[in-house]
Amino acid sequence: MNVIETIFVVTLYLLYLGLWRIKQVDQKRQTGIDPNVMAKSTSNVQKYMNHLSNILMAYAVLIIAFHSIQLQVGSLFSRIGVINVLLFDAIGFLTGVTGLSFCLYAQLKMGSSWRVGIDEKVKTDLITTGLYKYIRNPTYLGLFLLNIGVWLIWPTWTVFLFNLVFILFLDIQVRCEEDYLSSIHGIKYIEYKKRTKRYIPFLY
Repeated sequence: MNVIETIFVVTLYLLYLGLWRIKQVDQKRQTGIDPNVMAKSTSNVQKYMNHLSNILMAYAVLIIAFHSIQLQVGSLFSRIGVINVLLFDAIGFLTGVTGLSFCLYAQLKMGSSWRVGIDEKVKTDLITTGLYKYIRNPTYLGLFLLNIGVWLIWPTWTVFLFNLVFILFLDIQVRCEEDYLSSIHGIKYIEYKKRTKRYIPFLY
């Protein structure tokens, strides 16, 4: 079953990389603007978040490698038995694909306004239609689902720890972005925040 789990996770990871890379190249070709603006930020917070993002990416690669070879270090890579079955592997894969679908939707819906990080040079349009009518961050919802999916496939403490740090990382980034959008869009964004939820429609 480990081979199937590895195929599922590697497939999700490659789809994730492909999704971001294709969007980056296409948007840069069409607009001349690299949407990955986090690395170019002058903000110390955004610079820190960019470094943390790179660390998390390296950690994700190590997780995939160590789980694939079935490395064991104490209980860090031990599976939770009750969900370490093929059914949950399939559910996890479908959850991950669903998460990536949210990310793709967000990329298409935002068009040339899509960014990774806070764009300090170009004022992007405020998107408030479609799914954005109900939640402000479908991209991040998608990433949460992707990581939950991976944990269902590999239910270990190592993946769980990654998810905790990743969720905290994204939530901090979201709040930074919301503060920035409030500053540049003013009352329009403040009113938008009042009638929407951050991640889950009608809940949170």
